[in-house]
Amino acid sequence: MQLAVLILMVGVVAALVFTLVRLRKSNFSLLANRGAQKTRDNFEVLKPCPLCGTMLRRGETVHSVVFSGGTKAANATTTANTTTTRPADYLTHIFGCPYCHPANPGHPRKCPVCEKIVPEDGHVIARMFDKPGKKHVHVLGCTQCRRSR
Repeated sequence: MQLAVLILMVGVVAALVFTLVRLRKSNFSLLANRGAQKTRDNFEVLKPCPLCGTMLRRGETVHSVVFSGGTKAANATTTANTTTTRPADYLTHIFGCPYCHPANPGHPRKCPVCEKIVPEDGHVIARMFDKPGKKHVHVLGCTQCRRSR
């Protein structure tokens, strides 16, 4: 019995050594990179709603209205006899994500500035900046706390 187990273990070790020699180091790296890529493909980046904090998946967006007039950028671009200045920032009204807008008691909308509950007909006022590859939003306040200024 012990001899059979010993012979079986020697066979398993020999098979592992044979596999290791056959694969070599470069194939281990290739195998590891393939496994890592599968993990990256399955990984999903979640981003929070600025009002209720619910983590939003890809495709779930925050309802907002962007106004085209903003403060003008210092640098002007000239193309074919026309000079255009792009706004440095845009005034934006943020209403909420699919979970908190329209109003949902399970996901209350809180102003990031004053920490009060934003009313059903209210919104958050922000400035949106263009950054390379994405948009950046700076929240100024809600309709309640901005009204007092």
